[in-house]
Amino acid sequence: MSIGQQLSFFAITFLLLIFFSITGFAHSEAEIRAGFSCVDITPPIGTPMTGFGAHFRDRSGVKGIHDPLEARAIFLEQGTTRTLIMGMDLCFLNRKEADRMKGAIGRKLNLLPRDILLNCSHNHTGPMCSDWFYLPPAPYYMDFLEESLVKAAVEASHSLEPVSIQAGETTTKLPVNRRLPNPESGQIDFAPNPQGSIYPYLPFVVFNNSAGKPLCILFSVSAHPSNIKGVDRSFYISADYPGVAVRLLDKHIGRKGALFLQGAAGCAKCSVVPGRDKFPSGTYEEVETAGKMVADEVCAALDGKLQPVEPSLLNCSVELSFPLLPPLKAEDYRKVIEQPDTHAESMPEVKRVWAEDMLSCLNGGFSLSTTVPMTAQGIRLGKGFRIVAIEAEIVDAHGHQIRNSYPDGITMPLGYSNGCQMYLPTSAMLPEGGYEVESYWEYHKPAPLAPGIESILADGISHLMKEGIQ
Repeated sequence: MSIGQQLSFFAITFLLLIFFSITGFAHSEAEIRAGFSCVDITPPIGTPMTGFGAHFRDRSGVKGIHDPLEARAIFLEQGTTRTLIMGMDLCFLNRKEADRMKGAIGRKLNLLPRDILLNCSHNHTGPMCSDWFYLPPAPYYMDFLEESLVKAAVEASHSLEPVSIQAGETTTKLPVNRRLPNPESGQIDFAPNPQGSIYPYLPFVVFNNSAGKPLCILFSVSAHPSNIKGVDRSFYISADYPGVAVRLLDKHIGRKGALFLQGAAGCAKCSVVPGRDKFPSGTYEEVETAGKMVADEVCAALDGKLQPVEPSLLNCSVELSFPLLPPLKAEDYRKVIEQPDTHAESMPEVKRVWAEDMLSCLNGGFSLSTTVPMTAQGIRLGKGFRIVAIEAEIVDAHGHQIRNSYPDGITMPLGYSNGCQMYLPTSAMLPEGGYEVESYWEYHKPAPLAPGIESILADGISHLMKEGIQ
């Protein structure tokens, strides 16, 4: 072969390498891969529980297991962008514990906090996982939880395969408003209000493998899983209606792959028993009814026309700051210590501890907080589908605000994500009162939120949009 032929050969080879490099790179950038995993996070007998006042009055903890608790995860990868979405059958994490879990996962998989979404179902028959009500979780359970969540994340990341994405949105009949105006007292009662506002939308997304079979169905409902209340069975571990829904959807798709995320459930409970003037201590039959209702609604929507989602993975987050009203003076906290009046759904003895905590801070020469930080996280799966998750118990109006901020496509608004700072009521609710407004002290906050909540949330959504959550 002559020198000229050799040069031509090398030139052609070089050009072919460039061509295949470019086309191969473009393919890998366009392709999205996903992996799913599920781990058991059921606590042992005796573990402290959370969700109802009875769990704090009786600290003997878990008495039995009705059905297991799980953490379910989907890991997504497109080019250099990676995202972990995890749903857990837990009440909520506080910021400290959420940061701990995200830190452990991030160190293992080289993920940033914005790349990890941790959502709690807000299950009320599970283990204590935060210092809500001034009582700490069991250290042994939090160690176990950290190990389990890391395991779920790693397993999902090690089982990646190419997927296509379809999305849809239907409505659910499960939520019922729990803020009932009482014309006699002028107060807001904690009771069913069928005429009250809810977030009725049920957004979902399906990840299909190369055979066209569902690898994962990600779905969200906005209703409290707090059906088993105040009776002996509330000391038995259960995932409530989300556990039933994922079990039935797993059966529908023929594999473990359903993943529930809690939405804008702040002032909504389950409507499985209509016509009552107060929320009953539910039964497991009612829990089964609620879960089946949701699963049936998802299955019916799966049979309809779904929207293809062209993958374009993006993660971002922004820190929001919500002002509080001025706190009490020291002498007023002393009055609370002497007579800790509370909302009917709360506990006076815990409010006394709160007032003592605030007074100790002032006596030590420290200032009380004037704002509450909350993270807003955005995840774009592709054109036409996005998730917006807030670090709070958001109410239905915030779900509507998030959804209405996007003119097209499907939006999944979430609360109880990456921690839970407190209830986030609307500005209109503040003068009305009610549990969602008056429970600020349960979350160790010195005062209620100030008006202007919606404009701060709007600024956060606008920031996410500018970052690319479209």
